[in-house]
Amino acid sequence: MPQRTETIYLQISSVTHAYRGQRLLERIGIPSNVQRDSRFSSGRGCGYQIRLRSQNPQEIRNYLLQSGIRVLGIKDGNGNDLF
Repeated sequence: MPQRTETIYLQISSVTHAYRGQRLLERIGIPSNVQRDSRFSSGRGCGYQIRLRSQNPQEIRNYLLQSGIRVLGIKDGNGNDLF
């Protein structure tokens, strides 16, 4: 049975890293967009997120971390924490 693809939001500490992460994801064929996260805690950075559809959020997180992008958290489309 195939895994379900869902919209996820990767919380990133800065707009620079968010756009860098977006470019890295696009290089491996994963479309995404960067947006401001108004719900983001100001004590944890600037509050940007990368929105994308994924079957495996942990794999995406690990790829970005290995590429030097700090992922502060991952939320699903309902705002629930995944990681």
